[in-house]
Amino acid sequence: MMQKKKSPNTPSYINYICLLAALFLINPVSVFGEEYQKENHFFKTTKARLEVERAWDVYHDGALGGTLQSPKVQTNLEMDLHKSRELLAEAYDAEDEGDLNKTNKLIQKIMRITKRVITESQVPKQ
Repeated sequence: MMQKKKSPNTPSYINYICLLAALFLINPVSVFGEEYQKENHFFKTTKARLEVERAWDVYHDGALGGTLQSPKVQTNLEMDLHKSRELLAEAYDAEDEGDLNKTNKLIQKIMRITKRVITESQVPKQ
């Protein structure tokens, strides 16, 4: 049987793919780390946006149903919801600028606010 000899001029893209594969196996985050972090923050920002929308929905259910604790609580909750929207806009700006640290801090604030609004919107009137 005849064997083919390997060409000494292996296409460079094959070498490049092999190098990337080896680097990825050694440390996957260093090869695609920045892109992974951006994507991860994108999903966090999307999750924050969905939580803001959910908080507004729960708040509106309580406000329209007349089940919020008091008019003062209603005013405070609405102010918090507006603040969460402002923070969300800031988080999107920080994300666009590549400031992932700031984005993460803003998302944490948003999540605290929305959690509080949702909880307080579900407390029945006494």
